[in-house]
Amino acid sequence: MGLGKILKILLIVGFIISIPTIIASPMLLHHTRNSTYSMIIIYPNGVLMLAMIYQFIKLFKSLEKNEPFTFENVDILQRTSIISLVMSILWLIDLLFMILIMKNTYINYVLVISFLSLLFFGVAIALYILKELMFQATKYKEENDLTI
Repeated sequence: MGLGKILKILLIVGFIISIPTIIASPMLLHHTRNSTYSMIIIYPNGVLMLAMIYQFIKLFKSLEKNEPFTFENVDILQRTSIISLVMSILWLIDLLFMILIMKNTYINYVLVISFLSLLFFGVAIALYILKELMFQATKYKEENDLTI
């Protein structure tokens, strides 16, 4: 079993486990101090993470068919990049809300949320670059297929 198959299985398992976790999160966060606030940020990020995992599963399916250079994969990478950018913005809003409105300056919280925002922003940039590379490669492949 190759690394690609292992990654795909891990993504599918993570996707399946995440669905009940997201559904149960309102009940799990009900007893916390800032439950309403937590749901506003955590719930959309969880749903977006599910969407991102689903896009990666679709990408692995096309790789299994030995069709990596298709415009469908370019679209998948673009959607995943946008999802990651939205997640980054949501984490940044969370950070600003906690610092400016809730007056929470707990350094560990600030560092973790800052890291998550920067991480997803970096992932969005990397996926955008990969999308552009994939677009060019797919375009060259299509031209090459037409000349043969």
